[in-house]
Amino acid sequence: MIERAKISHENKVSDGLKKFSNIIIDERNYDTFIWTKEILYKEDLKIWAESIASEIEKGKNIYNMARLYRVNDVKSLMDLAYSYGVEVFDTSNPQRFKELRKFAEEGLKGIKSKVITIMGTGRQCGKFTTSFILKKELEKRGYSVGVVGTDPHALLCGADEMVIPQVIEACHVAPTIFGAVKKVDLMDKDVIIVSSQTGILADALEVGTGRGGGVISTAILMGSKPDFVILATKETNIELIKKNIKIIELLSDKEVIGITFNSKNLGHEETKRTIEHLSSKLNLPIADVVKNINLKELIDCVEEHISK
Repeated sequence: MIERAKISHENKVSDGLKKFSNIIIDERNYDTFIWTKEILYKEDLKIWAESIASEIEKGKNIYNMARLYRVNDVKSLMDLAYSYGVEVFDTSNPQRFKELRKFAEEGLKGIKSKVITIMGTGRQCGKFTTSFILKKELEKRGYSVGVVGTDPHALLCGADEMVIPQVIEACHVAPTIFGAVKKVDLMDKDVIIVSSQTGILADALEVGTGRGGGVISTAILMGSKPDFVILATKETNIELIKKNIKIIELLSDKEVIGITFNSKNLGHEETKRTIEHLSSKLNLPIADVVKNINLKELIDCVEEHISK
């Protein structure tokens, strides 16, 4: 269990840890070093390996969130970790399908919990934040809520299961997600929230990034088999939002019941005006879950669909 941690980089992952985990971020007094950055270039890989080695030599445990690079796959680093008696955890696990296959097979017989999938129109549009605020708000209303996360900080923020799809064979991503959903379903949850990645229309040809774009997003949607969907966005382009909704509903055969709007760079009043405009055009409840604008209305809508 991580109590105090040093993080490698300030980014959306570190922001999520600060908002939703119980970990104390402390650059001086810490038990675990958390690598939070995606590795996109050769120079990043060199810095990653050197940083991990340096922290191991300080006797610190390692929590590695580099999706495409695993400490467990680097013999020199694992030998070093063994010699210093430190623990290493890689968030990416290529064996997740094998671990969750039996749950996926059992899931074909049915899922008792209501499943809500949080889709997005792209990267950094608020899917992760929406998932955990929705969990918190539903728990306030007495629901038992499980979370299946697909971001590398999901477990540290309280998710019940985590699947990093980028390191799983493409044909097994959806069944792995489904297996995670069923595993959480067996915990007797009322609701399961599945937090997706990127967006259904995101570029799948970001060569070398390992993100996967719409390919990954589609696999998560299909694997989660939602009862309904919430769309997270930072877009104000009505037609683009409509296009995302149409594709999501066609693929899942389920309804997008509401939208969360990431208004990070807007003031409170401008956010309210933007949400009112979008809501009138899309005829859907829209909330800024961070600024608490229309949050109650969105949760009311979710609760109504849970009870159906």
